[in-house]
Amino acid sequence: MPRRISSTPHHTSGPAHASATTRSRAVAWVSAILAVVVIVAGLGIWVVRQGSGTHTQQLSASQDLSRKSSVPTPVVSHHGNSPDCPDTDCIAMLVNGDLLFHPHLWQNFTVDSATHNGADFNFDPLFEPMKRYIDASDISVCEFETPIAKRGGPYTGYPVFAIPPEVVDAAAKVGYNACTHATNHSWDQGSAGIARLWDELAAKNIAQTGSYKTEADSTKPMVINSPTGGGKLAVVTGTVSLNGMTADHDWQVDRLRDSGDSHHQSDIDRAVAKAKAARSHGADVVAMAMHSVQEYLDYADSWQQSEAHQLADTGAFDVIYGAGCHCAQPIEKYHNTWIIYGLGNAVTVSAPAERIVNNQGVTARVQFAGKKGDPDSWRVNRIDWVPTANMRQGKYRWCPISSDEPDGPCWSQAQDSQVRQRIEKVLYSMGADRSVVKEWKITEESKK
Repeated sequence: MPRRISSTPHHTSGPAHASATTRSRAVAWVSAILAVVVIVAGLGIWVVRQGSGTHTQQLSASQDLSRKSSVPTPVVSHHGNSPDCPDTDCIAMLVNGDLLFHPHLWQNFTVDSATHNGADFNFDPLFEPMKRYIDASDISVCEFETPIAKRGGPYTGYPVFAIPPEVVDAAAKVGYNACTHATNHSWDQGSAGIARLWDELAAKNIAQTGSYKTEADSTKPMVINSPTGGGKLAVVTGTVSLNGMTADHDWQVDRLRDSGDSHHQSDIDRAVAKAKAARSHGADVVAMAMHSVQEYLDYADSWQQSEAHQLADTGAFDVIYGAGCHCAQPIEKYHNTWIIYGLGNAVTVSAPAERIVNNQGVTARVQFAGKKGDPDSWRVNRIDWVPTANMRQGKYRWCPISSDEPDGPCWSQAQDSQVRQRIEKVLYSMGADRSVVKEWKITEESKK
């Protein structure tokens, strides 16, 4: 018989339905677990990365700390003995007038050569009061007016000098670093006199310029390292006259002949060439020392002004100063160059009343400020001056006429005051700025 097919629909029984539900729940649980795993894995990766980043940062910081970076070299200042240096480096140069020795001066300093190592004279007491001012400067430059004799003499005075060489001993002992010696008396003893002075100064390690033993020496600029580290100073010099005498060779004495002389321009050119040579040898500043012959004036004569201005116009010199007139003369700022026309005498014999200014002088400290190795940065920022006498209380001594001098008057309170006021009036007579040009009160300065 044919098989009957029921028309009643089939219904799933209970057990089959439970199995499907279970599978659905399992899938949900698996999905949830996978989601958790993914989240945990992501967190783990994030933590690892963060830790790695921190380590990298720490390593980088460590590397930065250990890396040699290009830190700028600290700027070292060298203010030396400058009282108010306004820049990185300073040089304080002391200059004063002629060392002018006559017989009536040197006869006051004779000694027994048997007890003074063969010396006939001891000039230490004459120079010793100057030491305090030299010690308050960096470089000190003297002006040797005359040639020297052999040790033991013979000695001669005016008009053709040959002075005791013991003057060199005293100049070295008091602390001069250098001396110039282009003067109207340079040729008094000819080549032999120049050679004696050169050799004596060299033996005392005093730098020098002005008159020369050899032509090679005449071409070398005098460049001095500041003992306090401030820089290098050069000094160039020249004299207008040789008192009518003529050197064997023109190179033997530095000259600054006047405008009417056929050698005038070549003298200027030679001074400028020597200044440029000094710069090429590392000089930070260059000073010019002029030696004149018009005496006992309280103003700058026509040669001094025209010569100093022409030298200043070359731009080769940072300061110009003079001696030879045996008198204190004005200080002028010409364009951008300071000029001290006359410093009088540093030490000398007393002259009579009609030439009383011969017995006076000026010691000046010129302060240069700038940066070593940069010549364009240097300038004169201060000039200190102190008037001086050639005696103290009847004895020949370099003596400062200062309102704060602790050792008492040179001549008398009244005379000292009169001389100080006269010299002050002269110094400022060409309009020198008192904020730059100041009276040197060393006791007051040392208390600061």
